[in-house]
Amino acid sequence: MKKSYEKIILAVCALAAVALVYFGYSKSTAIETDLEFIAKDGGKNDVVVEGAEKLSDTLATVATPKLLVPPVTPEGRPIDNFVGVALFAKKPAAGEKTAKPVDPVLDAPIHPPIPNLWWLENRIDPGYGDSPQRDEDKDGFSNLEEFESKTNPTDEKAFPALINKLQYAKYESVGYFLWFSSALGPEEYQFKIVELPPAFESATPPQQEAYLGSSGLKYNRTADYIGANTNIFPEGFGKDRFKLKSVTEKEVTNASTNLTSKNDFALIEDLAPNKKEEFEIPKMPNSKERPKTVRYDRTAVLILNAAGEEGKEFKVKENTAFSLPPGKGDNAYLLKKVSADTVLVEYKDPSGQTQTIEIKKN
Repeated sequence: MKKSYEKIILAVCALAAVALVYFGYSKSTAIETDLEFIAKDGGKNDVVVEGAEKLSDTLATVATPKLLVPPVTPEGRPIDNFVGVALFAKKPAAGEKTAKPVDPVLDAPIHPPIPNLWWLENRIDPGYGDSPQRDEDKDGFSNLEEFESKTNPTDEKAFPALINKLQYAKYESVGYFLWFSSALGPEEYQFKIVELPPAFESATPPQQEAYLGSSGLKYNRTADYIGANTNIFPEGFGKDRFKLKSVTEKEVTNASTNLTSKNDFALIEDLAPNKKEEFEIPKMPNSKERPKTVRYDRTAVLILNAAGEEGKEFKVKENTAFSLPPGKGDNAYLLKKVSADTVLVEYKDPSGQTQTIEIKKN
């Protein structure tokens, strides 16, 4: 029985295989029969369908760029084709319950003198009471300042002239009394110099006279008598700073006695890079004349309240060029004059014209 069962299974499998072969052959024959009409007849060479003539016009329209002009309402308000219209409303006035809508294009400016379109074009919310004073890009300049200077209020690298944010924070000075003390013959002279305390400049004339006449002052003096065209102080305070150019005898009239006498005057050249100037001092000035011969090295302590430099102090000597931001770029600014209350800064504007601005000390 077992052997017969295996034979039966083999027979069934064989019959199934024969059936599959026949089925595949019959289907292929049927396909050829179905396609027999098409294979025998090439058909018409006409593929035109209804409306096909419009295809070329459509393709030409798509290929040609079109400028979309924003439509305008009867009131004259442009409508953006792609961006929704920003909606604003004023707070209800006293006694009113309903907020009044504001058209940011047609209505009066929300924050005069800035037009409403400026806020929309720069994507800045004008809905705050202090929107003009806000600093959108954190560059130290307010929205109003950026509007007035026509700079981009959302770009931290685009800002108005930095000179407008320069603050005069502190005043520093060093005074010195250069004394033409004596002469030895017609061509040999002696000088001495003393550094003065910061409080000297603000002292009263009698206080200054008393200080300069004090015997306790510690002078730096020339080691030997020197001639013209000589560096006066080769060491100590005033080292390599002053040069004796010449000595000239002049007549001087005493204002108190109206008497005229002769005295020597030394022409001194200040060799400091920010000075480069000449001045005269008399030999052995009296107590009232001494304060008039005192000179000062003045320095301003400045702060640039913009461009990431807020709160950072930097020092500039009088008559010295500097850059903004400090230490970056060209030294396009000149600290022309420094006083205890103000500084004068000279620079060229974008048109190349020289401008001078006075900044008062805070």
